[in-house]
Amino acid sequence: MKVASNASPLITLGKLGQLGLLFKLYSEVLIPTEVYNEVVVSGLRLGAPDARAVDFLIQEGHIQVADVTLPSPLPAWAQSIDAGELEVIVLAQQQAADWVLIDNVHARKAAREAGLPLKGTVGLLMQAFRRGYLSLREFELLIQNIKAQPDLWISEQLCDQALAQARQEA
Repeated sequence: MKVASNASPLITLGKLGQLGLLFKLYSEVLIPTEVYNEVVVSGLRLGAPDARAVDFLIQEGHIQVADVTLPSPLPAWAQSIDAGELEVIVLAQQQAADWVLIDNVHARKAAREAGLPLKGTVGLLMQAFRRGYLSLREFELLIQNIKAQPDLWISEQLCDQALAQARQEA
């Protein structure tokens, strides 16, 4: 299964020490150049450990950085999103990705308008839980860590809904 990822899922999984879930769940992980610049280049400048981890996975060939040719003119759905979000949506279209991994609400709306199946970080963690890669306790701990970190912009309401769903399924 092929996915195109935006910055937020990579950063969040990196901060949680869970980048390895990408390779348990998906056979191919693609990121556009703009996402590389945002996660790795900017992250390394800041000394972010998650940036080093993503860079290592790129160097090892586990994550592929791909150039994107943007359509001209840009589609209407592209007006309210940033360059990385635009590139990841176009990359997902061009590479016929099975999923686009994206957390930002405006970018999720744009991906839906572009006709793409999408999943956020919490959805990815839920998928890992459902497949048995995470126990309920591990899932609960990861969700609590997301809620506790102010630099991870995932809504508390979404986290609570995912916890309730996982507990019901366990």
